[in-house]
Amino acid sequence: MCNRGTDPFAYCDAAGARHRVLVRQSPAGAWQVLDITVVETLRGDGEGREAAEAIARDYAEQHDHPDARASQRTAEQRAAA
Repeated sequence: MCNRGTDPFAYCDAAGARHRVLVRQSPAGAWQVLDITVVETLRGDGEGREAAEAIARDYAEQHDHPDARASQRTAEQRAAA
C-alpha cells in the first residue's frame, strides 16, 4: 500500500508508487511543477552513491527523448518572455 507521507503535494499512482509533487523556480525565472517518484532503492552492501549515480544515468538515458527537450526549452523561453 502506498503511503503519501507528510508531503503537502503527494499522491499514489495506479501501480501504487508514491509521487512527490514539488514547485520550484527555474534559473530563467519560470515556475515549474515537478512530479517525483522513486525509481529504485539500493539496499545491498557495496551499493553506494556510485552505483546509484550509474543507475540514475542509465535511467535518464533510457527515458530521454529529443522532442521533449526541445519542447521544454520552448516552454521556458515563453515563460521568461
